[in-house]
Amino acid sequence: PVPMKLLRSCLHLLPCLSSGGSLLLAPPILMVVFLFVACARPGEKPGAKAEEKKAKTIAEVTKAADKLDGLVPLFRDRKTGKVHLQLSREHLGREFILFSYIENGVPGVGHFRGQYRGARVVVFERDYEKINLIARNTAFYFDPASPLRRASRANLTEATLAVQKIVAEDEAKGVCLIEADGIFLSDHLEQLKPREPEKKDAQRFSLGKLSAEKTRFAALRNYPANSDFVVDYVFEEKAPAGRTGDDVTDPRYVSVQFQYSLIAMPVNDYQPRHADERVGYFTSDLTDLTSTSATPYRDLIHRWHLRKKDPRAAVSDPVEPIVWWIENTTPAELRPVIRAAALQWNRAFLAAGFSNALEVREQPDDATWDAGDIRYNVLRWTSSPNPPFGGYGPSFVNPRTGQILGADIMLEWSFLTNRVKFERLFGETAAAEDADAKACCRLSHELHATVLAGQAALKFDGAPDVERSRLQREGLYYLVIHEIGHTLGLNHNMKSSQLHDPRTVHDAAVTAAVGLTGSIMDYPAVNLAPPGVAQGQFYSTGPGPYDVWAIEFGYSDRMDDPAQRQALLARSVEPALQFGNDADDMRTPGRGIDPRVMIGDLTSDAIGYAGQRVDRVRAALGRAAGRYDVAGGSLHELRDALLMLVREHGVAARVISRYVG
Repeated sequence: PVPMKLLRSCLHLLPCLSSGGSLLLAPPILMVVFLFVACARPGEKPGAKAEEKKAKTIAEVTKAADKLDGLVPLFRDRKTGKVHLQLSREHLGREFILFSYIENGVPGVGHFRGQYRGARVVVFERDYEKINLIARNTAFYFDPASPLRRASRANLTEATLAVQKIVAEDEAKGVCLIEADGIFLSDHLEQLKPREPEKKDAQRFSLGKLSAEKTRFAALRNYPANSDFVVDYVFEEKAPAGRTGDDVTDPRYVSVQFQYSLIAMPVNDYQPRHADERVGYFTSDLTDLTSTSATPYRDLIHRWHLRKKDPRAAVSDPVEPIVWWIENTTPAELRPVIRAAALQWNRAFLAAGFSNALEVREQPDDATWDAGDIRYNVLRWTSSPNPPFGGYGPSFVNPRTGQILGADIMLEWSFLTNRVKFERLFGETAAAEDADAKACCRLSHELHATVLAGQAALKFDGAPDVERSRLQREGLYYLVIHEIGHTLGLNHNMKSSQLHDPRTVHDAAVTAAVGLTGSIMDYPAVNLAPPGVAQGQFYSTGPGPYDVWAIEFGYSDRMDDPAQRQALLARSVEPALQFGNDADDMRTPGRGIDPRVMIGDLTSDAIGYAGQRVDRVRAALGRAAGRYDVAGGSLHELRDALLMLVREHGVAARVISRYVG
């Protein structure tokens, strides 16, 4: 049949042709009209085809799909796997938190299991027949009492992450349906491929092109407060360049698994707390554009929402404690140590007015949930071919308030093995450390190296195996407590190693009570006693005085009183509360101005202590011969021991060098 629009045009032309004397064109036009009528089916009205294109209902689109009820109802087609989101009037314009992390990946291309990618505020907005997913800008504050609030969106951009056409709608119920595939199975939400370095390395492996055909939903989970989307992204490169390890099965086809969680914006009585530069918390940066101050910052510290069961009590259990689960992947013999280490933080929370602030539970082997469920905070274990860390403790927050909503801690089996990360004695060790220094928390690499160096020194000295076991146990204690400290909101304190003098640092009676360092959030040297001195603690096994003070600042309800807040912060000048983080530490030559903000050092006489360390290492190396039985075996363990001791010598020299001038 001829389209109705063409028929109308022909009929409208007839009077014009007649009046203009162009009657010769009339017969062809009439023929078109005749064909239209003749081709129509008996009883068919003009425009019947348009009626056939009437939009399908939600029931029709989802008739072959399974429905998952939750925060945002989901439909997954049983035949094609296609996923739809059902949005109601209540969803549109409402703020959600979109959080993403990597469930599995390839460390060599920057994606590793447990890596948090961040959280941001998003909204679904309707634009006629389309739904836009918008990411809000949360970096600025406007005083509600200021007229400038009316210009709060001037020269500030928001990001349109994705646009999806409405495929079905029920106007009476106020709900519509959009495809989820176009949002999550693409690179709209995240930059999936790491940014290429300015100086390209021909040997560096990089991901290929995202495969639309192979990328798929691996899992969907829906709960009242969050909807989770687990996506397998597959990258293809027919002729890949660069080197890969055995962790990549085929470099032409590389998979990375992301999880996206759409989370309901919390509605509670949580009160944001503003940061202070004297205390090291992670923050959500916020700038007041209505302020006249030279420092118009209202940065929000990251912390959990702890409330007292008894608000009138000086110390009370919380309404909801911070609960940690030991994942069922954890070796059984390590679980008591991990539990005991995690619970050490309850000592610090007493100063903030909370008893039993943290609880530790074990995930049953038959648990119906896994660590990807953001409702659980999990201490997780992996054993990777090329581990990117030995421990890693991220958390995610509400960007509007700084409230911590969830956290995981990743622990690598490599930390407890006698394997070293570096394969060359000179050159590569320092280069690898410097390259990764700013990437994330590197305590696990530093700690693993110092544990191995300490064990080698003890073995060369002929120390009993029980001392070497204690060294490793204290190292694991330190790692767990440090990473949990990050999930409580604390960042590093690289100045806290100045707490004790070189004599007191070996007195276990003193250090067991207050710690070897002022903070567990430092990267200290392993505390090896010099010849003739009884061995004390190797590492701190609990929060230090700075940590207790910082937790009080972050979590005590007394800090709501400006006078009490200022009184607490005024104590920052006390030697035990010294603070300096990664922004000021001098691990890299030419950076920083205070050599006391340093990694790998210890005591208030860092030069003298480093000199002792050099002598200690030289003495141990002189006794290396005969300590390893290599008859018919390998020299690799001896080689690793020598490597770690030489590295320790270099760390001591690096500490001394920072004081020159």
